[in-house]
Amino acid sequence: MLRLYCTKSVHKSANAIRQEFVDYFTKQLQHDIIRSSPVSLLNDHTTAFVNAGMNQFKGIFLGNYDSPYPRVVNSQKCIRVGGKHSDLNIVGNDTYHHTFFEMLGNWSFGDYFKEESCRYALDLLTGPYNIKKEFLYVTYFGGCEKLGLKPDTECRDIWLSLGIPENRILPFGMPDNFWEMGLSGPCGPCTEIHVDILKRSQDQSARVNAGYPDVIELWNIVFIQYERLANSHVIQPLPKCHVDTGMGLERLVALLQGKRSNYDTDLFQPLFKAIRRSTHAPEYKGAFGNYDTSGIDYGYRILADHARMITVALSDGIIPEKNQKLRRTLRKGIDVGENVFKKKGLLSELSYTVVDILGDAYPELQDNIKKVRNIIKFEEDLYKNVQETCGKGWKKIVSIRPELAPITQLITPGLISGYNEFQSILRQDSTIYSSGIVPGSVAFKLYDSHGLSIDTITELAAVESLQVSRDDFEKEMNNARQKSKIGILKNYNIIEKSLKLFTENHVPQTDDSFKYIYESNNGIYEFPKLKSKIVGLIVNGNIVLEEELKAILTNIDNQKNADMLLDEKSEIDIILSKTNCYAWEGGQATDKGSIYLKDMIFQITNVRKIGSYIVHSGKFTKSNLQNAHPELEDWNDCIVSIDPDVRTSHMRHHTATHLLNAALKIIFPAVYQRNSVIVKNNLKFQFSSFKDLVTLEDIATIERLVNNVIQANVTVKVKTLNLLQLLAENNVTTVPGEIYPDTGIRMIEIDTNELKSKELCCGTHVKSTGFLEHFCVLDYFSKGILNRTIYAITGPLAKAAESTGKNLLEQIVDLENCVRAGTLTNDELDLQAKEIQKKLYQDRQTADVPLPYLIKQECDMRFRNLMKVITKQEKATERASIIREVRNSMKYTNSFIVHHLQSTPKYLSLQDIVYLFPNVPMLLMSYDDKTVRVTCNVPQEFLSNKFNAEIWMKVAFQEFNEQVYANKDTNSLTIVNTKFKNIPEEHANNLIEIAVTKATQYASTLVDKSNIQEN
Repeated sequence: MLRLYCTKSVHKSANAIRQEFVDYFTKQLQHDIIRSSPVSLLNDHTTAFVNAGMNQFKGIFLGNYDSPYPRVVNSQKCIRVGGKHSDLNIVGNDTYHHTFFEMLGNWSFGDYFKEESCRYALDLLTGPYNIKKEFLYVTYFGGCEKLGLKPDTECRDIWLSLGIPENRILPFGMPDNFWEMGLSGPCGPCTEIHVDILKRSQDQSARVNAGYPDVIELWNIVFIQYERLANSHVIQPLPKCHVDTGMGLERLVALLQGKRSNYDTDLFQPLFKAIRRSTHAPEYKGAFGNYDTSGIDYGYRILADHARMITVALSDGIIPEKNQKLRRTLRKGIDVGENVFKKKGLLSELSYTVVDILGDAYPELQDNIKKVRNIIKFEEDLYKNVQETCGKGWKKIVSIRPELAPITQLITPGLISGYNEFQSILRQDSTIYSSGIVPGSVAFKLYDSHGLSIDTITELAAVESLQVSRDDFEKEMNNARQKSKIGILKNYNIIEKSLKLFTENHVPQTDDSFKYIYESNNGIYEFPKLKSKIVGLIVNGNIVLEEELKAILTNIDNQKNADMLLDEKSEIDIILSKTNCYAWEGGQATDKGSIYLKDMIFQITNVRKIGSYIVHSGKFTKSNLQNAHPELEDWNDCIVSIDPDVRTSHMRHHTATHLLNAALKIIFPAVYQRNSVIVKNNLKFQFSSFKDLVTLEDIATIERLVNNVIQANVTVKVKTLNLLQLLAENNVTTVPGEIYPDTGIRMIEIDTNELKSKELCCGTHVKSTGFLEHFCVLDYFSKGILNRTIYAITGPLAKAAESTGKNLLEQIVDLENCVRAGTLTNDELDLQAKEIQKKLYQDRQTADVPLPYLIKQECDMRFRNLMKVITKQEKATERASIIREVRNSMKYTNSFIVHHLQSTPKYLSLQDIVYLFPNVPMLLMSYDDKTVRVTCNVPQEFLSNKFNAEIWMKVAFQEFNEQVYANKDTNSLTIVNTKFKNIPEEHANNLIEIAVTKATQYASTLVDKSNIQEN
């Protein structure tokens, strides 16, 4: 049985231990509290999750901005399931590794350094936590010759001065005692505090960092002194030195509660009890390895661990669709729930227990529990569908190659196609086998084209006795990210070349902060013109630099220069020193406008942001105004002016997009933005609501919520924040997967009692919501189970749309009343119905004024119902008319009917008409579109060897010289349908007249006889 450190700390709960850590640094050491950041990284794409307490302080460490506090403390939510620090494959196999854990940490931002941080840690452990110093071991950085880094003897000497025996101060190299957040970024040597949890008097230093569960790392103190540059092995000193410490709460709680394992603490035991209560599984025994013969204890640990990680990740806004590591963990948890504990929906149930355990420390878990459960349920259903479709195909492959059976990510939709392409590559490139390495380019192709994770690619490679070059894979990933940042441009290579040339020639970068400078006076927005300088010109892909640029602009009247600049076919881009134009970014379309030179005007048609340059595309025209801008003195001076109508429309629709997003979050428990496009005449918003369909009532609610905010004329607040300030804000909406800068982050806030919007955005917005005037949804549709799209408009066009829609609805109501009263002829009804139909179903993209979605749906429903009534009436009228017409033809032949319809029926077929006279032999004809159609029916009681439908038809239409065919599946003696094509009208009328005569004569000699039924 594990001996306990002290009786007074044994009964402390995990919550109390966490709070004691925070109180120690705040009350005794004057640290400020910084709450945990979300586990989604807002400012970095190098790691999938926040994997350490220092992630949110990266910008401070790099000197991008200053911290408002010199020293801080917090408890940070962390996830490690991939990349440099991945614990996913270890979880469940030992007592202390987890996918999600809490990191207790204290930080110094250029305040205290090595000596104080070591002393603070030792005093807390041996003081309030009452851990004996003789059971502690410390490590320090032993240096790295390759990077030119010397051993950290200063740290060693500090520990000696604090009373740690020299034989318990151990040096280790880069893997153990040099902390790096990722492949690049702030880093530095670290010192770790390890503890012998068995309290042995013998020296246990040989067991430190050797994988023994009885001597574990407890606290890591990192001295942030360096920065590793991206895509290199270069480490350079930082301008300031900082301290970053981290102590795993789970390990500390196990230690202070005297438990053998983290899983035996009150952080996990409630989850185990919930699992057993829900599934009636055997009780958790705490067995590991070979002692866990049934695997049930391993299942307990995996499910509890993954439930914590999944609940926290989903609560913090990470979406499985956007994060395959989260989806993989989620599906593994589903598998364990269903296969080990035989219970579906277990993960969703456990999220409640996770909130009970962690909710006091992290209130956001309580706020988002509905969203968490909704997404888990959606993912469970999705996983089931994938298993049913993809699993069978993979099993066939495994039956041929059994060594593929251990591949873990079986449910990746691209696994089969990715495996087949991998095999094809191996067959074509024999050098891969000879080198034993799968190149990063190949691994990236499998990732990019088929969605295979690097772990799955590594497993597939191992089956072939190959290794994957992960460093090369990461380089390929970084290259792809850079390209995606610049965007998919038609002239990508030209732009890339241009950026390089501009940088090499020291062309000034563009200051585009002026796009945010505008005012509203009495509801009219004013956008000041901006004096700027032309610093670069691209003509048909050729870069024009300073000397040549000066020669051109100072001699525009030169024929060669004029021809080049004024040629309609020339593709011209201008880079300015500063601009007030908005480049396409954040979904908002580009500004339009003009750049005025002394003798020319450049009409701006497009604006792109490429790196730190703003590129204005358009055409030159000759200015007819002499000395219109006397303030233009230097050769490259210019005036930039934007189109106010275009900009104000963009601003309206962008603000409306935020309100729409906020309204959706009120309606649905789980919703996230996929994409948005803001153009002059409308907005397009794509989102996911996890199988929740958007109803007409939802659309009505959205419109009501947004229009209420418009009527309230609320101020639209704009804050510019750094990352640390952002993390102090509550309920901020971000786009999943979006990377935000460390500084200059713009947050747009609209706050009313009914609807609140607080969203990060680089776009331009109105000053107050009243300027939107009105909001209405134009269209809604869904594609698949995740992708929903709403189109909407604001401003005068929205008002016009509302008015147009109401007018159309009134027209339909008026027509309904006329139909009910019977005051219109069929022709008048048809004319008015066609007019309404044209308006109702006109394409909204081509309509002068589009119809609002809700009104259009109501109009459509009422119009369809009205058309049903009209159609029913017309059918009844047509039926009565035809009956009268046919009965009139029976005056001469009482016992049979031979008739040529005066006009082709609209609703009734010939066979329908025949069935109106079921007991009478009938031969019916019509002519339309060069086609003679005939139906012949002879009831059973009139059949004889001389008289039946087939004989009668042949007698009547022998002049057509064509075979008469009976319908399939019908008795040709009783009924025959046929048609004769390509018959001119005059010829048809003649032939039909002959057919009527012959059919009548033939039937008269047979049907009128009393012995007609005798054979």
